[in-house]
Amino acid sequence: MSLVEYLACPFCGKTVVTSRIRPETLENYSADWEVLQVREAQPGPGRGIKAKGVGGFVLDPFRSMSISRMMESPEHRDLALGVKNRLLKIVGEYLRVGAITREEIEELIGGGS
Repeated sequence: MSLVEYLACPFCGKTVVTSRIRPETLENYSADWEVLQVREAQPGPGRGIKAKGVGGFVLDPFRSMSISRMMESPEHRDLALGVKNRLLKIVGEYLRVGAITREEIEELIGGGS
């Protein structure tokens, strides 16, 4: 029998084999990232068939939104608030079990010395 380790995302529950995760990529985040991604399905060769430069789901940068744009959008505000609430619950649990400290949070938001 072979055992395989997976890391479950605390936010969405998606699992990824740990050997495929590069820890340095987990440190990147920007409030400008388009977390609501609107994509247009382009015609292509068909499901499961790869052809370079043909088909796929192309990101529409004008309709996609950052968290701040989502908060301003009456249509997407509830979703943005749901994301915020989930993040707060995750941070709260990390604080509760001692995985992060209040000092780390204060330093992160610029309140640390």
